[in-house]
Amino acid sequence: MHYMMLDTCVLLDISTRKGDLPIVSALEDLVSAGSVRLVIPNLVVSEFERNKDDVAERTRRRLSHEFKQVRSVVEEFGGDKKNHAIEVLIEVGSRLSILSEANYATISRVEHLITNSLQLRTTDAAKLAAVARGLDKRAPFHISKNSTADAIIIELFAEFVADKQEDGDSFFFVTHNHNDFSTKDHREPHQDFSEIFSEDNVHYFSTVSSAINFSDENVLDNAQFEHDYTDETRSLQSILSAMDELVDKVWYNRHCNRAHDIERGDIEIIDDGEQRYGNSVIHESIWNGALESAAKFTDKYEDMGPWDDFEWGMLNGKLSALRWVLGDEWDMLDT
Repeated sequence: MHYMMLDTCVLLDISTRKGDLPIVSALEDLVSAGSVRLVIPNLVVSEFERNKDDVAERTRRRLSHEFKQVRSVVEEFGGDKKNHAIEVLIEVGSRLSILSEANYATISRVEHLITNSLQLRTTDAAKLAAVARGLDKRAPFHISKNSTADAIIIELFAEFVADKQEDGDSFFFVTHNHNDFSTKDHREPHQDFSEIFSEDNVHYFSTVSSAINFSDENVLDNAQFEHDYTDETRSLQSILSAMDELVDKVWYNRHCNRAHDIERGDIEIIDDGEQRYGNSVIHESIWNGALESAAKFTDKYEDMGPWDDFEWGMLNGKLSALRWVLGDEWDMLDT
């Protein structure tokens, strides 16, 4: 069994960086297969809960700011192809809110990993050991900052390793906090932690990917492959085009039902001058306009029915879903 302790910064980073989605998937696969058990101190869980929304919001603001900067540069220096580039940027901009919200879906996946992890409570022994580090100015107190929480985390890791040592098990400490935990070579732990990492089965990693590859050299490649072939978020223009087609087809199906009712005599075509209204009559000019629209739609689309109940339900369901994404209430099917 590989026991992998993740620092707070690791959990926050993989929750909010789109490029780290394969890492989340790989961790899920390793945990599910039983080859890795995540070990998360309660202190880390609390820090993650306090900071996750703020980090996600900063990511959203960063994306928005970078988008505005790129558009400003294109507008000023875009040259002959400026208009096309701006059209592309507008399309990307329409997806920013969806891309930002996707952060929260990833955060939820990381929270699930935390829930299923082995959580360590902070012990008095770890607190005392952290204080001793501070008094001796040993890492992570070797720089001018309050590193008490980091010191407790590394001491909890040392305690866990000492209590859990069994043949065949290995222990990983993973952090992105190079300043507090690493030497000048970020891949190596600070010399003040040398005693903790002296055993062959106790390892230090400055990236999650290196820890994952140490556990299973294939799982991250497989997750990356799946991620590369995952469909990107649809553009606003694609959504609107699909909605237009669905509206036309829903309207056309209702038109065909109305034509059937006219043939059966349930609906009467009346002169434009008649002052009669209701579901049982339709004025001649309105019906003629409907016939013209129906002819245009049959020329425009290849598949115009007839549809069975399942297919008709799918058309309505797709239209309702797309309208919901863009702000309408569910089951909004007006045409």
